[in-house]
Amino acid sequence: MKRGDSHQDFSKLQIICALFADNISSDLYFARQIKESIEAALPETQKDSPAAFLEAAKMLAERSARNPEQSVIDLVIVPDDQGYSELALRARLLEALKRTCRFERPMLILTGLKEAICPKGKRWTARRKLEYQNAVAYCRAFCKTRVRPSSSLNLIIF
Repeated sequence: MKRGDSHQDFSKLQIICALFADNISSDLYFARQIKESIEAALPETQKDSPAAFLEAAKMLAERSARNPEQSVIDLVIVPDDQGYSELALRARLLEALKRTCRFERPMLILTGLKEAICPKGKRWTARRKLEYQNAVAYCRAFCKTRVRPSSSLNLIIF
C-alpha cells in the first residue's frame, strides 16, 4: 500500500459513514465492505477517481435511502491549473452551499485542495503546509457560518 492510499481510504470511509449513517450506525466493518464493493464495481480506468467513487456511492445511497429528499451530496473541485486562490475556493463553496441549502443533511466533498496548493513536481514546504491548514480551517468556518442552523452539514476534504 502506498502512503497516499491510507488517506484516500479514510476519506472514502468517511463518505460511506456519512451517506449510510442510518444503515450502518457505527459498524466500520460494514462501512469498509460497502467501500470495497463500490471500488470493485468501478471500471479499471476510474479506480483512482474521487468523482467516480462519489457518484457510485451517491447512486447506491439514493437507492437505499429511506428519505432521499432530506439529504444531498455535492462535489466541490478546487481547480489546480490556476493555482490556489481563496477567492475561487470561496466562490465554489458558496455555489455548492446554495445548491444544498434546502436539505437537512447536505454533504460537501472538497477535492483538489492539496493539488492546488502544491502542484505535482513541487515539494511540501512549511509555508505550503501552513497554507493548506489555513485553507482547511477557512473552508470549515465558511461552511459553518453559511449553513442553516437546522441542517447537519458534513464537509469532507478528499
